[in-house]
Amino acid sequence: MNVSSRIIGLGLLVAVFLTAGRMSESAPAPVLSPVGFSLGDAVAGKEKYSQNCSICHGVGAKGFIGPYIAGVNWGTSGLQTIVRVGIGGYGSMPAFNADVVTDKDIANIAAYLATLPPNEAAVVQHGTAIAGDRVNGQKLYAANCASCHGAGGQGGVGPELHGENTRKDTAGTILWIKNPILPMPTLYPKPLSEKDVADIAAYVESL
Repeated sequence: MNVSSRIIGLGLLVAVFLTAGRMSESAPAPVLSPVGFSLGDAVAGKEKYSQNCSICHGVGAKGFIGPYIAGVNWGTSGLQTIVRVGIGGYGSMPAFNADVVTDKDIANIAAYLATLPPNEAAVVQHGTAIAGDRVNGQKLYAANCASCHGAGGQGGVGPELHGENTRKDTAGTILWIKNPILPMPTLYPKPLSEKDVADIAAYVESL
């Protein structure tokens, strides 16, 4: 290869690198990458949970300031969304960046939570939850929940409820309504009946 050919080849190589650099600069950076629970290490997850989560969610993830999260079906990336974005409202959960909790840590925590038995009440109520009437639930929500959580679940005094189905399944939402942590008031069994709770949970899960 003569000198001129080498110069042309080098010029083409530089052009490729510059073009690739411009393309990478213009491409939007991914906000979240799905975390597969099956890839997590439950033992490491328990340690990380104790360090970062137990102060609010309690030992064994049974709830304290934050809700119980043991045995909850989070979905593929639901837990990562919560950890990275946080949740607003009263007793809000802060967002954790990757310097504090890595993607692998999240997968490990999810694996640990999956090893914990779900609350028996949630299992018992699962059949009732499926039968919830979302339309009636919206009316009951407006009368009993909107003053704190916002007319459309956008949050206010209480936390935002949009995407709640990525944080709790319907049974978990029913359990939370029935056994809330202060300052959320206890509305079951009065004024809300068993069916009322199931209806509200069905509506909340749709937000």
